[in-house]
Amino acid sequence: MKVRLLIGLAGMLLATACSGGKKDIKDESKEGLIRDLKQFEDSLKKHEVDPSSGDVATLYADKCLFIYRKFPKSKEAPRYLDKAHIILSSVGRHGMAVLYADTLIQKYPSYDNRPMVLQSMASAYDLFIIPRRKELVKKYYTLLLKENPNLPKEEKEMIQYRLDHIDLTFDQMIELQMQEAAK
Repeated sequence: MKVRLLIGLAGMLLATACSGGKKDIKDESKEGLIRDLKQFEDSLKKHEVDPSSGDVATLYADKCLFIYRKFPKSKEAPRYLDKAHIILSSVGRHGMAVLYADTLIQKYPSYDNRPMVLQSMASAYDLFIIPRRKELVKKYYTLLLKENPNLPKEEKEMIQYRLDHIDLTFDQMIELQMQEAAK
């Protein structure tokens, strides 16, 4: 029952995302869409709309996704796909966020913010996606380490520690760290 509900909600959100972001846009050129998005961002900065509202966040993500979908080969496309992923994560819509982040990882392997996206994916599957998907946590952290040999030593150690204790939930791992620190 819950699975059907989640699938139904995901479908509705996807349908909204596919059609949204385009309303009231006069100029559908790439520059026009980017200008429209910038105006929307300016209204958020001026607090003309509530940026923490899930509906506003969805509209914001829709605008980013519309640019990505209309111009997928543009240099801006991965940035707007990433922006949608971040926006949706920020309002707790992690299921949708990971779908867009995964698309970003697959379609744009040389995206300059890829390490952050990999980190976000691992964290989402570790903390927010229920049930927890430890195989995906492992996949994204392993990929992060493999692709980024120059990560700071402390960050590498933290990721490796997580991988070494992948069978523990995040809360259990924190508890283990506290016990180890107390010794």
